[in-house]
Amino acid sequence: MLIINSMKKNILLLLITFLLPNNQIDYYLIGDNSHVIIGTIEDGVEKPRDLDFHPTINDQLWILNQGEDVYPNNSEVITNICIPLNTDITFMIFDSADDGICCESGEGSYIVSDCNNIYASGGDYESVDSTSFIINTSCGNSCDPFESSIDVIINTDDWAKEISWELFNSDDNTIYAKKLEPGGSTVIYNDAGLSSQTSIYKKDSYSRHFMHTASALSFDDTGFFANTLECQDANNNPNGYFSGPTLWDSDLSIYANLNQDGPLLGSHLDMIHQSPFSMGIEYAGLGNVYWVFDGYHASIVRYDFVMPHEVGGNDHSDGKVWRYDEVDIAMHEGIPSHMVLNDSTGELFISDTGNQRIIVFNTQSGIFQEDLTPYGESLNQYWLMQNSDWGIYINEGLNKPSGIDFYDNRLVVSDYETGDIIIYNTTLYPPQEIGRIITGYENSIMGIKIGPNKKIWYVNYSANEVIRIDYNTLIGDINQDETLNILDVIALVNSILEDEELTNQQLIIADQNLDGLINILDVISLVNTIINSI
Repeated sequence: MLIINSMKKNILLLLITFLLPNNQIDYYLIGDNSHVIIGTIEDGVEKPRDLDFHPTINDQLWILNQGEDVYPNNSEVITNICIPLNTDITFMIFDSADDGICCESGEGSYIVSDCNNIYASGGDYESVDSTSFIINTSCGNSCDPFESSIDVIINTDDWAKEISWELFNSDDNTIYAKKLEPGGSTVIYNDAGLSSQTSIYKKDSYSRHFMHTASALSFDDTGFFANTLECQDANNNPNGYFSGPTLWDSDLSIYANLNQDGPLLGSHLDMIHQSPFSMGIEYAGLGNVYWVFDGYHASIVRYDFVMPHEVGGNDHSDGKVWRYDEVDIAMHEGIPSHMVLNDSTGELFISDTGNQRIIVFNTQSGIFQEDLTPYGESLNQYWLMQNSDWGIYINEGLNKPSGIDFYDNRLVVSDYETGDIIIYNTTLYPPQEIGRIITGYENSIMGIKIGPNKKIWYVNYSANEVIRIDYNTLIGDINQDETLNILDVIALVNSILEDEELTNQQLIIADQNLDGLINILDVISLVNTIINSI
């Protein structure tokens, strides 16, 4: 009888498994997590709004910066700055069209001054004007005792979008204040998060149009990517609505490299202008097709660039745009509404930021309803669609959802307002919230991405940082005494033999090989880990 029972236990040890509802993402819900700063403003990360990993280059991470706002035309803009006393200061002002701010296109001017002196002034220059000076006396102001307050006063001309400037330390190049040329930019990390990590800052010279107030980006499967623009008109026409997604090639011999001095329009591959205030974008999984969150029309829009024009060209006539007005969404100014596609089902999960919820849209649904008239350009198709299949997916527990990603029945959402990162189990309907990562970064987190090794990455907009979350879970520590030993092996074997019931957290820790099963393979893996640590 004892022999028979022993044989039964051996058979059970080999064959019995427990199917877990968990995966590697669930490790974030056990114990403490570390928020590791991977990138900062020193790399060029400034107002980051989204991130994505390159589809064919391992560990290459792209960060999308929003870019500077455009100065209004024919207006006065005053910037107050505190700078150290008795420091050699340089003020440089630039004009991207090489005609200054006076007097070919209006009567623009600039002044750098405090209560006692004018240190720099002008307006009639070509590409750049530069002045160095030292401030020896302090005016009564709110600056620290060893600092002085100065004003940079810019009176813009008819082409304010061409203006940028810097105020910096002449000796060590410390920047005290700056106004970059408008338009988004990217920071590219090679070997992201590794000891060999390097970074490259790239900004196309025509990004003031093609990345105007950049809000989101998405890679395809080969190395093209597209971005959206949170602006009404990419040419800054106050009465215009010429704005929409832009297509690029990530090849650095092309991107932000070709046509930087004209005569063509930079290095962009294509752009279609039917979605003002576009707040999110996701690759559709075929060709040059992308889904766009259209904030102006409160619609989800399918953009097909078809065949890109020449690098820097402007022929959009083969473009196809399908607008799904039935999908009820609302933007929130200043906060991207990111989206993610479940490739296996065709479901598009959407951060419906203005409505404080997540919705799901069946991208395979919808039929032609009628032709629409495109704004400002000729297109092959501009269709209004009908009979779209969509629904409210998550309708509680969210204040301002922004970032979103999906992996193996886990939906991960960042809430911009609270700073929480929420993990949902999508095997249930409605999906079940199974836990939150409390970051403490209120009004900061935008784009989020599940990257290599299923680690969660995100951008912190207000801190100008790129962050990876590392979980500090000791895999295999079944009894959670922070040590791997024979007691953990016994607990694991007993659970397989159903002699001991493990908690949900213990089951997650027990899954050594991350296959979603608890069985003899996990026992072997745990034993090997313990032996190798001796």
